[in-house]
Amino acid sequence: MNSDQNIKEVLSYYPIPTSYPIPTRSVTIEPVKTGLIHNSYKIHSKNDKYFLQQINTDVFNGVAGLMNNIALVTNTLSESYKNSPFETLQILRTNEGELYKQTDNEAWRIYLFKDHLFGYDTPTNREMVKEAGIAFARFVKSLSAVDPSLLSVTIPDFHSMEYRLFQLREASENRSSLLSGVRVLKDQIDHYSQLLLPLEYAMKNGELPVRVTHNDSKFNNLLFDEDGKARCVVDLDTVMPGIIHFDVGDCLRTLTPTTAEDESDLEKIELRADYQGAFLEGYTGNASGWLTAEEFNYLPYAAPYMALIMGIRFLTDHLNGNVYYSIDYPEHNLVRAKNQAEVTRQFLDRFPLS
Repeated sequence: MNSDQNIKEVLSYYPIPTSYPIPTRSVTIEPVKTGLIHNSYKIHSKNDKYFLQQINTDVFNGVAGLMNNIALVTNTLSESYKNSPFETLQILRTNEGELYKQTDNEAWRIYLFKDHLFGYDTPTNREMVKEAGIAFARFVKSLSAVDPSLLSVTIPDFHSMEYRLFQLREASENRSSLLSGVRVLKDQIDHYSQLLLPLEYAMKNGELPVRVTHNDSKFNNLLFDEDGKARCVVDLDTVMPGIIHFDVGDCLRTLTPTTAEDESDLEKIELRADYQGAFLEGYTGNASGWLTAEEFNYLPYAAPYMALIMGIRFLTDHLNGNVYYSIDYPEHNLVRAKNQAEVTRQFLDRFPLS
């Protein structure tokens, strides 16, 4: 954790919108527990509030490309959202006009804090779920004029099932002593992956258009106004080339189940049909004129594909000794993997792909 003095030194490299330096002697610094990747702080100055983050350079080692992506996306959205209720993040540049500040081995960025909007971990009603669909669809639609090749790939092969299966095979070979306890799960993954890999193949062969997508479209990456309307998509670190099914699938796999992704009693897991319908209603209702027929045709793949991706990643981490995801007990990642395999099964039962 950074000291207040260290943070105040970082702040001294930044201006506020009226062009004079932030009065570092009069700021208050409040750590924010949001996400698991970056260290985040809410900064209160005399006149304004800011959101400061120390970028995790172990996860995102190409900070320049990352911040150039965010600048391109936010600039485009600012133009697209004019005369609409939607908003985007606003980067505060350094005194030298840079998108972030590099200090020794640390990288820092600041956004203007949106004090009038609110974030939630989970929805409280169907309308909020529909709003999520509307907001994420509008996000991708508003970026449709941006050439995806202009964006850096911040995490290579992030949603590649082929690559995640390769990682699982490597982990299985290296930790063969653990395989006896996961053979049934591995068989399930092998079966489901054969059903779902056509989605990735359709992207690679050009059947599905590559767009600028969010790639981490969870409900808590939205900000709502006081009337419960989704107004701003946040956490733009994974915005890069992708397909809309990554966004639709990730939101559905996290919104629809009635339990958390580490529920060990698989019989408790159910999919909320009303939430799934509400999200798709919001998303597809804003898709007219820009989504292709093939994108619509492949929508049933989205949720089970993303659930299985997470199941594969959890199992791989379990076999590797739990080096990536935080755990509360030794079998935690294995429980998560079984959970996501069950979620995958239920999505496939609800919407068979054949």
